[in-house]
Amino acid sequence: MDTEPRWTDVDWAPHVKNTLILGRRLRYLDYGKGPPLLLVHGLGGAWQNWLENLPALGREFRVIAVDLPGFGGSDPLPPPAEMETHVEVLASLLDRLAIPDVVLVGHSLGGLIALLFASAYPTRLRGLVLVCAGGISLSRLRLAAIVRGFAVVNVGLGLPGVSRALALRPRLRHAMLAGALGDPTALSAPLAAQVIPLMASAPGFIGAVVAGGRAVRTVRPELVQTPTLLIWGDRDPILPVSQARELASTMPDARLVELEGVGHCPMFERPAEFNDELARFASRFSQG
Repeated sequence: MDTEPRWTDVDWAPHVKNTLILGRRLRYLDYGKGPPLLLVHGLGGAWQNWLENLPALGREFRVIAVDLPGFGGSDPLPPPAEMETHVEVLASLLDRLAIPDVVLVGHSLGGLIALLFASAYPTRLRGLVLVCAGGISLSRLRLAAIVRGFAVVNVGLGLPGVSRALALRPRLRHAMLAGALGDPTALSAPLAAQVIPLMASAPGFIGAVVAGGRAVRTVRPELVQTPTLLIWGDRDPILPVSQARELASTMPDARLVELEGVGHCPMFERPAEFNDELARFASRFSQG
């Protein structure tokens, strides 16, 4: 892609919308014009997780970046908030926006939800993009360790002053991110100031951890017929690329792109490459 404005130069406020889904507020960003992309963040995330990607993608696509219930500016769902309910929320949002079908992009937990969506609503997807996505084959011990690890992170971020300190102090932030990113410096200070406080204030965090742990044992990626692109960091310490290779081999129409030196968050660790791969894939479905 050619040079585009930095996300810090864009006034995002006019593009942030709210609607009622299942009687609760759902916040989303609606930016750009063209064929629709629906972006679904991971655990603790919000639409701001895609800030490094929105200016580029918005030049070619209408980008809908949702705050899942209980994250960002969206109200939490009543317990138990199963992953299938998040799927229904996404389908209802597309109905509200009169969008019949999309290219669906899911990161981490959002990838698990995207896989479930593909199984429930295959005719509503033109393409599927899984970014270091949940739904890969994991042992019970590893899955339990991931669930416990995310729960500990959530508790730590909720302590007074912790999220602010992480956003403002590079060394502390880099130390925390070393377990997730290939290069902990990839999360810039401006982006950290946007996303870290939202992680600390997400009431849906623990419920999503528990529900995701249940759903990952039942999802069936091998049955998904939608053309699929997997974008993975080859240094992802949370969901290893070796498992992504296995996942890609079991899906009927899937291609895996491995980004060298990248960890769990390719969208801001290597945004230019990520944007190009995603745009190239999504452009295949721009006609009709």
